[in-house]
Amino acid sequence: MENASKALIMAGSILLSVLVIALLVYGYTNLSALEQTKQDTQDNIELSEYMARFEQFNRTLYGSELLSLGNLQEDYNTAIRRYGGENQDGYQSVSITVIIKKEISNSPYFTPGTYQIEQLASQQETIENQLSNYEKNRKEYNNRSVKYYSQKTYREIAIDFDMDPPTNMTDYDIRVQYLEGGYGNVDTKNLIREIDEYTRLNNSIYNTFRTGKRFKCTDIKYDDYNGRIVSMTYEEI
Repeated sequence: MENASKALIMAGSILLSVLVIALLVYGYTNLSALEQTKQDTQDNIELSEYMARFEQFNRTLYGSELLSLGNLQEDYNTAIRRYGGENQDGYQSVSITVIIKKEISNSPYFTPGTYQIEQLASQQETIENQLSNYEKNRKEYNNRSVKYYSQKTYREIAIDFDMDPPTNMTDYDIRVQYLEGGYGNVDTKNLIREIDEYTRLNNSIYNTFRTGKRFKCTDIKYDDYNGRIVSMTYEEI
């Protein structure tokens, strides 16, 4: 009888332990599900905020605004991948097509054609990397940058390299006779070449696209199911 009582007590203890463990697992599962639901809700809110910003670009844009739209697209599509990938809660990546009609004189960048906006962003990055090289101080240029000298007159550059052009000499003649000719023991011909290239990149290419070109939103497509933007097309005007 005593053994039977002990057996019943042990069985009851085991059953109670199993029940406690089951309740703990149930509670943990529900808590995890609740936290996931909260996270999913927050993710959807963030994606919805991104989508609302796309609507603000449904108009004619300058090149600089178009590049900003490209940054938004990259952030949005990256967020979708981070939150679970395509079609997660009905969200899809957004594609943006850009049609350039007019060339920029003597420029290998932003040439006429049809592009995905990521391609234009890549060209912008390439130009910025080239410009950054010209903005670094260099020993052969008196520890000054090409950018620094691009903002000076040829007379000021010549004086900075210990040249002494006549006061009545024009800036053009100073360039040709002193700077391009490597007056004395100083060779500034390469500096002048780099100034020309920096100016061309910065003004003729980079700034012309950002401030001189305009693009009209000619097509915008929405998802038939949820009404969210899935693609936009811009054409140069």
